[in-house]
Amino acid sequence: MVGSKDHLQSMLAGESRAYGFTIAFWGSGALLINEFGAPDIWLALSFGFGAVLGFGVLALSAFRGDRAQSSDQALLVLSTVHYLSSLLPMVITSILIRIDLPAALTFLLAGMSVSLMYNLLSILEETIAEKITNILR
Repeated sequence: MVGSKDHLQSMLAGESRAYGFTIAFWGSGALLINEFGAPDIWLALSFGFGAVLGFGVLALSAFRGDRAQSSDQALLVLSTVHYLSSLLPMVITSILIRIDLPAALTFLLAGMSVSLMYNLLSILEETIAEKITNILR
């Protein structure tokens, strides 16, 4: 097992921020569900939109700088705020639930659509960000 400790250290360092972020979101979601019950699509989208909005505010604040770098920073901010890839999978999952398929099939299709939609829409968001950045230049 030569290098396995180095590999583990590398994995843990790379995953630590996302791990904490995920725990914060799942924990907060669990508390909301405990208090208000399972959310409908509008409440789920509200939570998701709040998350995207919070991330966007932080990204704009963190990457605000001098004018020479403003278009590159705009690209970075626009490409990191996942407004489509975070929210549209929830809409698709809601639609799958309403179709009234068997639970196992609904879970399978929802998991698959989240993975596909998140990644494909992230590419679309990157393309949109590049087009907007080119307009700003």
